[in-house]
Amino acid sequence: MKSEYSTKFGSPYPMGLSMRDGAINIVIEFPHSPKKVCGIILYTKNQEALRIPFSDRFRIGTLYCVRLEGPQLTDFSYQFYVDDVVFCDPYARRIEGREVWGKPAGADSVARAKFDSAADEFDWQEDKCPEIPYEDTILYSLHMRGFTRHPSSGVAHKGTFEGLTEKIEYLRQLGITSVECMPMYEFNEIIYNPAYTTFKVQNLPFMEEKNIWEYRINYWGFADKGNYYFAPKYSYGAGKNPVNSCKQMIRQLHTSGLECIMQIYFSKEQTPSFIQEVLRFWVMEYHVDGFHLMGIGLPMELIGNDPVLKRTKIYCETPMTERIYEDGQIPQFRNIGCYTDDFRCDSRRFLKGDEDMLARISTYVKDNSRYEAKIHHITDYRGFTLMDLVSYDRKHNEDNGEDNRDGSDYNYSWNCGVEGASRKKAILSLRLSQRKNALSFLMLSQATPLLMAGDEFGHSTGGNNNAYCQDNKVNWLNWKWDKQGQELFVFIRELIAFRKKHPILHTKEILRAADYASKGYPDISYHGEQAWYAQFENYNRHLGIMYCGLYETKPDGEPDDFIYIAYNMHWVTHEFALPILPKEYDWQIAYGTRPRIEDKQNDELLPVEGQQQKNVSVAPRSVLVLVGRKAEKKNESITTL
Repeated sequence: MKSEYSTKFGSPYPMGLSMRDGAINIVIEFPHSPKKVCGIILYTKNQEALRIPFSDRFRIGTLYCVRLEGPQLTDFSYQFYVDDVVFCDPYARRIEGREVWGKPAGADSVARAKFDSAADEFDWQEDKCPEIPYEDTILYSLHMRGFTRHPSSGVAHKGTFEGLTEKIEYLRQLGITSVECMPMYEFNEIIYNPAYTTFKVQNLPFMEEKNIWEYRINYWGFADKGNYYFAPKYSYGAGKNPVNSCKQMIRQLHTSGLECIMQIYFSKEQTPSFIQEVLRFWVMEYHVDGFHLMGIGLPMELIGNDPVLKRTKIYCETPMTERIYEDGQIPQFRNIGCYTDDFRCDSRRFLKGDEDMLARISTYVKDNSRYEAKIHHITDYRGFTLMDLVSYDRKHNEDNGEDNRDGSDYNYSWNCGVEGASRKKAILSLRLSQRKNALSFLMLSQATPLLMAGDEFGHSTGGNNNAYCQDNKVNWLNWKWDKQGQELFVFIRELIAFRKKHPILHTKEILRAADYASKGYPDISYHGEQAWYAQFENYNRHLGIMYCGLYETKPDGEPDDFIYIAYNMHWVTHEFALPILPKEYDWQIAYGTRPRIEDKQNDELLPVEGQQQKNVSVAPRSVLVLVGRKAEKKNESITTL
């Protein structure tokens, strides 16, 4: 069989295996093997069929570039070898042996790469990336498996790319523009660690009883080793072609006007050139719209100046924008973003009524930059869900098997008087209001908001703030909502619509808190019990913020409205004095976060004909939003939550 194949000097690009002019082009790096025997092993039907050594004359530096010619080079699996060491292609586009999620067979063995000559023949049907500006973006972070794995999801292919595709209409109705997916590249979800001998892993049906104490699930997908960054996760595909499954999902997202953002974690072992190659690959081969990058020492200067990635969203904790835009030029498409926990921590403290938070909150509401976008979030996969944020004072990670020592001790949460689940109507009502308050913080600030999947209807992990190993109903979203879940979903849907309707709430330029355009009002201003006089003393917990819509234009060419937001995180009612509007304008109530049954203020505060409302009472722990618009338009419909 060996005589049927021949090798020649190949092209040094792309890395891995690719089809070129009827032959297979192989490019692999053997950094320590110039004097060792190295090559490729081909497998058919799980049996080694051929071992082909690479001649040193095919080497450029530490790269071996080989053109393999012969019959039936269409469908096989392969590995590389150096002497007696066998390993998988780090540039593999498809991995064999991980077809079934959670199957420990092969957990300690070397994965095999799968080569399919037809893998690049996907019909994109003139697909085009939406390229939605950050200021118009609503991010939604989800786990590919957990999003639809629960029996209540109502999809045909649960826990897969196809399952997400079936939920696209739901995302559109919610108002989402961009879906951020936790790792969907190939990773090893089986963790073996003898140190966890006291932990009994759940949901591993393939595991032998004698080993049941030694394995656990890496549900999130973040790992230093065992990642194959060029291959979509096989078990996330419903059929036998995860490449097509992933591409079809992204194509359908684009058809529906939504973007696909990938979370990718890179360990210190990955070189800058490798990281750049991974990002380029997903943009060119899968039409991915952006990346949420994680890891230490990311080569942001290299990534930010890559012409292939110039119109791809890229955000991380330390974007180093000053190095990317050294000349001070504002990019045509602002693609770099900054994702930190600052807003999350401070807004949580403000939510539960901590003192000395007003100065920070007043800065966050106008948090913006002409160079890098700001990404705000109240919750993400690390820490409490929004429901748990208002239901638990302490973490409850006992099921993780680490004696509740894992996970952050700093949640800045408040249980509203009862730890965990409660049936008391007063507690449930307060928790609902608090979640509405938190979502208002998120959606009414200038930065790009990120909503965690399930927060829109009340998903809870039972107080587990580090559920990285829970592949079960702790993490799977339950799509059977109670009445509060239904109400919260309608609230956030309308709140997103309210944000989109008013461009002054998501401007491209930085708000200056000054009347720089001679509109008679600053673009943003702060107020309290007296108009134009904010009370920033450390003991205060209430603040009024007014956006002047005259600085922004709606799609119909008309100037935007005035928006007044009264935040009262105090446990007592506060009176706010409303600024006087131009005489042809009136204030109207848009929404309040207290339940309708408790909050009669919406009926009491509607403006009297020909008279502007001067004061407004805001209930404890609530947000009240008013819209100032011209009198002749006061009867036009406004988004009312």
